[in-house]
Amino acid sequence: MTRQLTGPNVWTAADLESGEPYVRHLTETDLDALDNAFDLTDLIADLLDRLQNGMGYAILRGLPVGTRYTSEEAARIHQTLAERLGEIVPQNRDGDLSVLLEDARHPAQPSGTYASKAGAPFHTDPTDIVSYLCLAPAGSGGARVLASAATLYNSLSREHPEWLDLVSREYATDREGQEPPGEPGWTSRPIFSTNGGGTLTCSLSPKRIMSAMRFEDVPRLGAEEMTCLMYLESLLRRPGTAVHVALRAGDMEFVNNHTVIHSRTGFVDDPSDPDHQRKLRRLWIDIS
Repeated sequence: MTRQLTGPNVWTAADLESGEPYVRHLTETDLDALDNAFDLTDLIADLLDRLQNGMGYAILRGLPVGTRYTSEEAARIHQTLAERLGEIVPQNRDGDLSVLLEDARHPAQPSGTYASKAGAPFHTDPTDIVSYLCLAPAGSGGARVLASAATLYNSLSREHPEWLDLVSREYATDREGQEPPGEPGWTSRPIFSTNGGGTLTCSLSPKRIMSAMRFEDVPRLGAEEMTCLMYLESLLRRPGTAVHVALRAGDMEFVNNHTVIHSRTGFVDDPSDPDHQRKLRRLWIDIS
């Protein structure tokens, strides 16, 4: 596609300066429904509409963690919502359906980028929806950083249309040791493609595409492909492209991995205050 894409999933940080259109504040009626497993049809329908037909990003705000709900109760509510959206799927080779993200200084925390205080690179996850429940924010930093894949594609088609063929090719992507036993350590997918309805979808993880070349059977990237990847990375970091969102305790964040690319800034915990030691619960959800 060489035409410029339009619609609610085409946005920049500058488009969101007037407010937070991605936030739905939970009402007392919503909380009562969550408490008593009442009908959640309207809430789920609104959330799906935001993810599939809107900007591809949504936050449910106002879950009172630490007062009305314990962390465990909040996690159960988060899981209930995820189960209404689709199927919760494993995130790693151990088959974990729910992963707690916190600083790696905690002995039970596995290694990996998400267990580091350093910022995470831009990426998409290999699932339809990734969702986070914020149990506690960091003392400082740790903002979620999100960008529209359609906006990225528009910039590419406008500034470097000669690379449109490159981004539609299959690229090996490192599974970073989380593949099921017996499966290859990498998978292959195009950066941009279209689904059955002609909607643009994105699978972009520059760091994992480059690290996949550690496998002998993965083709080496050429100079033009490397340049294109670096250009896409630079677009994501271009001022005004990505929105920075500071999650609050009780926020439930939902990201459509086909239409939104995400990362995280580095963070610092407050060792003297448990309420400001970053702790997120992550779920992967398939809705197809």
